[in-house]
Amino acid sequence: MTRIYTRTGDDGSTYCYFLGSRVPKDHPIIEFIGTLDEANSHIGLARAFIKGEKELEELDNLLESLQRLLFNVGFSPSSPDKITETHLRSIEQLIDKYSSSIKLDSFILPSGSTVSAQLHVARTVVRRAERRLVKLVEQGLYPRLSLMILNRISDLLFVLALEANRLLGVSETTL
Repeated sequence: MTRIYTRTGDDGSTYCYFLGSRVPKDHPIIEFIGTLDEANSHIGLARAFIKGEKELEELDNLLESLQRLLFNVGFSPSSPDKITETHLRSIEQLIDKYSSSIKLDSFILPSGSTVSAQLHVARTVVRRAERRLVKLVEQGLYPRLSLMILNRISDLLFVLALEANRLLGVSETTL
Protein backbone atom coordinates (compact mmCIF):
# COMPACT_ATOMS: atom_id res chain seq x y z
CA MET A 1 0.00 0.00 0.00
CA THR A 2 1.23 3.48 -0.86
CA ARG A 3 1.68 5.87 2.03
CA ILE A 4 -0.42 9.00 1.78
CA TYR A 5 1.82 11.08 3.98
CA THR A 6 5.28 12.07 2.81
CA ARG A 7 6.37 14.42 5.58
CA THR A 8 7.86 16.71 2.92
CA GLY A 9 5.29 19.40 3.71
CA ASP A 10 5.98 19.46 7.41
CA ASP A 11 8.10 22.56 6.92
CA GLY A 12 5.17 24.51 5.44
CA SER A 13 6.15 24.00 1.81
CA THR A 14 4.71 21.98 -1.05
CA TYR A 15 5.72 21.07 -4.56
CA CYS A 16 4.19 23.27 -7.25
CA TYR A 17 4.07 21.29 -10.47
CA PHE A 18 3.55 24.42 -12.56
CA LEU A 19 6.64 26.18 -11.18
CA GLY A 20 8.66 22.98 -10.90
CA SER A 21 9.81 23.74 -7.38
CA ARG A 22 8.82 23.72 -3.74
CA VAL A 23 6.97 26.83 -2.59
CA PRO A 24 5.39 27.97 0.69
CA LYS A 25 1.91 26.53 1.16
CA ASP A 26 0.53 30.08 1.19
CA HIS A 27 1.99 30.85 -2.25
CA PRO A 28 -0.70 32.51 -4.44
CA ILE A 29 -0.82 29.56 -6.84
CA ILE A 30 -1.28 27.09 -3.98
CA GLU A 31 -3.94 29.36 -2.41
CA PHE A 32 -5.78 29.45 -5.74
CA ILE A 33 -5.59 25.70 -6.36
CA GLY A 34 -6.65 25.05 -2.75
CA THR A 35 -9.67 27.30 -3.19
CA LEU A 36 -10.60 25.44 -6.38
CA ASP A 37 -10.31 22.19 -4.44
CA GLU A 38 -12.62 23.59 -1.78
CA ALA A 39 -15.16 24.68 -4.42
CA ASN A 40 -14.96 21.26 -6.02
CA SER A 41 -15.63 19.62 -2.65
CA HIS A 42 -18.69 21.83 -2.10
CA ILE A 43 -20.04 20.85 -5.50
CA GLY A 44 -19.42 17.23 -4.54
CA LEU A 45 -21.43 17.75 -1.36
CA ALA A 46 -24.28 19.24 -3.40
CA ARG A 47 -24.12 16.15 -5.61
CA ALA A 48 -24.33 13.94 -2.53
CA PHE A 49 -27.53 15.77 -1.51
CA ILE A 50 -28.92 15.17 -5.02
CA LYS A 51 -28.63 11.37 -4.75
CA GLY A 52 -32.09 9.85 -4.82
CA GLU A 53 -33.74 13.03 -6.18
CA LYS A 54 -34.95 11.83 -9.60
CA GLU A 55 -35.87 15.33 -10.74
CA LEU A 56 -32.26 16.48 -10.20
CA GLU A 57 -30.39 13.75 -12.11
CA GLU A 58 -29.63 16.11 -15.01
CA LEU A 59 -28.13 18.60 -12.56
CA ASP A 60 -25.99 15.87 -11.01
CA ASN A 61 -24.44 15.02 -14.38
CA LEU A 62 -23.86 18.70 -15.12
CA LEU A 63 -22.24 19.25 -11.71
CA GLU A 64 -19.86 16.35 -12.31
CA SER A 65 -18.73 17.95 -15.56
CA LEU A 66 -18.23 21.26 -13.71
CA GLN A 67 -16.05 19.47 -11.15
CA ARG A 68 -13.89 18.12 -13.95
CA LEU A 69 -13.67 21.56 -15.54
CA LEU A 70 -12.65 23.19 -12.25
CA PHE A 71 -9.87 20.65 -11.92
CA ASN A 72 -8.68 21.50 -15.43
CA VAL A 73 -8.79 25.23 -14.73
CA GLY A 74 -6.34 24.70 -11.89
CA PHE A 75 -3.88 23.02 -14.21
CA SER A 76 -4.51 25.22 -17.26
CA PRO A 77 -1.00 26.77 -17.29
CA SER A 78 0.64 23.37 -17.72
CA SER A 79 -2.13 21.94 -19.94
CA PRO A 80 -3.54 24.88 -21.91
CA ASP A 81 -5.65 22.64 -24.14
CA LYS A 82 -7.70 21.49 -21.11
CA ILE A 83 -9.82 24.66 -21.18
CA THR A 84 -11.04 26.33 -24.35
CA GLU A 85 -13.39 29.01 -25.60
CA THR A 86 -15.81 26.14 -26.29
CA HIS A 87 -16.03 25.52 -22.53
CA LEU A 88 -16.85 29.18 -21.99
CA ARG A 89 -19.57 29.18 -24.65
CA SER A 90 -21.04 25.92 -23.32
CA ILE A 91 -21.32 27.39 -19.83
CA GLU A 92 -22.98 30.51 -21.25
CA GLN A 93 -25.50 28.33 -23.10
CA LEU A 94 -26.26 26.46 -19.89
CA ILE A 95 -26.75 29.73 -18.02
CA ASP A 96 -29.14 30.89 -20.75
CA LYS A 97 -31.00 27.56 -20.64
CA TYR A 98 -31.48 27.46 -16.89
CA SER A 99 -32.13 31.16 -16.42
CA SER A 100 -34.76 31.43 -19.15
CA SER A 101 -37.58 30.83 -16.67
CA ILE A 102 -36.10 32.92 -13.86
CA LYS A 103 -37.59 36.28 -13.07
CA LEU A 104 -35.17 38.27 -10.94
CA ASP A 105 -36.73 41.41 -9.53
CA SER A 106 -35.12 41.32 -6.08
CA PHE A 107 -32.14 39.83 -4.32
CA ILE A 108 -32.36 36.17 -3.40
CA LEU A 109 -31.14 34.92 -0.06
CA PRO A 110 -29.18 31.66 -0.33
CA SER A 111 -31.60 29.14 1.12
CA GLY A 112 -34.33 26.71 0.18
CA SER A 113 -33.49 23.08 -0.41
CA THR A 114 -30.30 21.58 0.93
CA VAL A 115 -29.03 21.13 -2.63
CA SER A 116 -29.72 24.77 -3.49
CA ALA A 117 -28.12 26.10 -0.31
CA GLN A 118 -25.03 23.96 -0.95
CA LEU A 119 -24.78 25.20 -4.54
CA HIS A 120 -24.84 28.75 -3.19
CA VAL A 121 -21.92 27.87 -0.90
CA ALA A 122 -20.06 26.38 -3.89
CA ARG A 123 -20.79 29.57 -5.85
CA THR A 124 -19.26 31.78 -3.19
CA VAL A 125 -16.14 29.61 -3.00
CA VAL A 126 -15.77 29.78 -6.79
CA ARG A 127 -16.03 33.58 -6.47
CA ARG A 128 -13.21 33.47 -3.91
CA ALA A 129 -11.12 31.36 -6.29
CA GLU A 130 -11.83 33.94 -8.96
CA ARG A 131 -10.54 36.72 -6.69
CA ARG A 132 -7.39 34.70 -5.97
CA LEU A 133 -6.88 34.16 -9.70
CA VAL A 134 -6.95 37.84 -10.71
CA LYS A 135 -3.38 38.52 -9.57
CA LEU A 136 -2.09 35.31 -11.17
CA VAL A 137 -3.64 36.32 -14.50
CA GLU A 138 -2.17 39.82 -14.17
CA GLN A 139 1.26 38.24 -13.58
CA GLY A 140 0.85 36.10 -16.70
CA LEU A 141 0.86 32.85 -14.71
CA TYR A 142 -2.66 31.82 -15.75
CA PRO A 143 -4.56 32.43 -18.96
CA ARG A 144 -7.30 35.07 -18.88
CA LEU A 145 -9.68 32.38 -20.12
CA SER A 146 -9.39 30.72 -16.68
CA LEU A 147 -10.75 33.88 -15.08
CA MET A 148 -13.60 34.10 -17.56
CA ILE A 149 -14.55 30.47 -17.04
CA LEU A 150 -14.62 30.84 -13.24
CA ASN A 151 -16.78 33.93 -13.58
CA ARG A 152 -19.29 31.99 -15.68
CA ILE A 153 -19.17 28.91 -13.43
CA SER A 154 -20.19 31.02 -10.45
CA ASP A 155 -23.09 32.44 -12.48
CA LEU A 156 -24.07 28.93 -13.54
CA LEU A 157 -24.01 27.70 -9.95
CA PHE A 158 -26.36 30.56 -9.04
CA VAL A 159 -28.93 29.60 -11.67
CA LEU A 160 -28.54 25.90 -10.85
CA ALA A 161 -29.29 26.68 -7.20
CA LEU A 162 -32.51 28.38 -8.33
CA GLU A 163 -33.28 25.53 -10.71
CA ALA A 164 -32.83 22.95 -7.95
CA ASN A 165 -35.35 24.80 -5.80
CA ARG A 166 -37.75 25.09 -8.74
CA LEU A 167 -37.53 21.37 -9.55
CA LEU A 168 -38.02 20.46 -5.89
CA GLY A 169 -40.95 22.89 -5.49
CA VAL A 170 -39.15 25.06 -2.95
CA SER A 171 -39.74 28.81 -2.94
CA GLU A 172 -36.90 31.30 -2.93
CA THR A 173 -36.47 33.74 -0.05
CA THR A 174 -36.18 37.26 -1.42
CA LEU A 175 -35.36 40.63 0.08
